[in-house]
Amino acid sequence: MDQAACKGRTNLFFGIAGERPERRLRREESARKVCAECPVLLPCRDLARLNRENGFWGGENEEERAAAGHAPRSISRRSVQEAAVRAS
Repeated sequence: MDQAACKGRTNLFFGIAGERPERRLRREESARKVCAECPVLLPCRDLARLNRENGFWGGENEEERAAAGHAPRSISRRSVQEAAVRAS
C-alpha cells in the first residue's frame, strides 16, 4: 500500500469525535475523490473488508462495507457518540 493516494491524509479517512453529519458527508466526499484516483483502490477495499476496519477505506465508509456484508468488528467511536446523542 506504499502507493496509496491517501498516504499521510488520515484526516479525510477518519472522523473526529463529535463530527457533525454535514461535515462527515463533505469529508467522505473528499475521501471518495482521492480513492477514485488511487492505484490501490481495490486491494485497499479488500483489505478493509477482510479486516472489518473502521473509517473510510477503498472508496467505502463503514455503512457501505456493512451493507456489503463486512461490518466492522468493533464499534466505532462515531457509533457510540451517535447512540449517546439519541439516548439524551
